[in-house]
Amino acid sequence: MATLASILLGWLVNGTPGTPAKGTALNGGMQTAGDIGYEHAQIGDEYWAALPMTWNVSDHKVHITRAEFGHVPQGLKVLEYRAVSAKETDGNVLLAGTDGKDGMIDLSKVHDYADQGITVKAKSGADYYYIARIKVTGAIDESLKDCRYWYEQDSEHYLQQIDCSTIIRLGPPTVYDDE
Repeated sequence: MATLASILLGWLVNGTPGTPAKGTALNGGMQTAGDIGYEHAQIGDEYWAALPMTWNVSDHKVHITRAEFGHVPQGLKVLEYRAVSAKETDGNVLLAGTDGKDGMIDLSKVHDYADQGITVKAKSGADYYYIARIKVTGAIDESLKDCRYWYEQDSEHYLQQIDCSTIIRLGPPTVYDDE
């Protein structure tokens, strides 16, 4: 029998009674194999950091309803999460500034699919991925890590953690040719 605490946690996490089960349907592919990073951040800078683009390794479709970094270190603050289409961003943007100096697409102007969630067919990769808008607030000694995905599959609710590591460190500013 579910405890009152597990029922309340379930409602907070996904709007339904009960605690989500530990999921195993997702895989983060190559993005989970190493670190993504930038060592020239300045206090006040903002970046878009991608969570791994997921693969559904199960025999049934999944509907991802939410994703986030499980660990956000001191010195970084998450301002928002979005779900974006790889087709609209010319692939999976792993880490990009929000100032446009790096020649990347302005991810704040790309359609946000987070309210709809992301459906991933069985034995297939997602066409969408989650990104977080991050602000540098001070010195940073740890990585953004422990990516968490909440999803539904066959009317059941799951929470799965996938390895991820995004390193952002303070360092000397980069110099652009147009400055």
